[in-house]
Amino acid sequence: MPLFKTISFPQGIIGLWQFTESTADLLPNFSSEELEDPTFLKYTHEKRKLEWLATRNLIRQLIGPDFTISYLETGKPILQHNRFRHISISHSHDFAAVILHENQSVGIDIEDTSRDFSRIEKRFLSDEELAVVGNNPLLQCLYWCAKEAIFKLVDDQGIDFKKQIHISEDTTNNNFQGKFISEMGEISVQLHHEYFSGNCMVWVVGKK
Repeated sequence: MPLFKTISFPQGIIGLWQFTESTADLLPNFSSEELEDPTFLKYTHEKRKLEWLATRNLIRQLIGPDFTISYLETGKPILQHNRFRHISISHSHDFAAVILHENQSVGIDIEDTSRDFSRIEKRFLSDEELAVVGNNPLLQCLYWCAKEAIFKLVDDQGIDFKKQIHISEDTTNNNFQGKFISEMGEISVQLHHEYFSGNCMVWVVGKK
């Protein structure tokens, strides 16, 4: 079943779609007008087309067909829907993940835990975080997902992951803390995560 899992929480929902179909399998679910979407038309790789189709099928199953998605110049998706106003989207090799919320900004990231972060960890982890993470590939993946989720939440350009986004040492529980630092001050957020089917997923809901 492509709809792999849903997670409900106050005023929000997360959906996971497993990539088991091809683009040819999903195309009949869309009208010719829907497939004229500029974002879909610009994709040349089959994987990106599949992600677009699967993500919209996932959103339909979560909230029905009456929605539209546009994008800011930064790439942040903007959802138009009569109930849910905020959205964040992520993809791994096998899954599409979507988080929706009625009135608060959100961020989500999903990655394969087999991805090798050792080559880039010094670019996104502070010295203190490197000491905590060590050579643990699951923690490397978790910290990357956490920082990506916060990055999507704040939607600020030119963010230095190493200097501006900090993750607490205690990530042993499902809920842990993160912090974003900018010229406007500091924003503290609560992060949530799950490991499943060789993937790590982190999501965050902003404060009103």
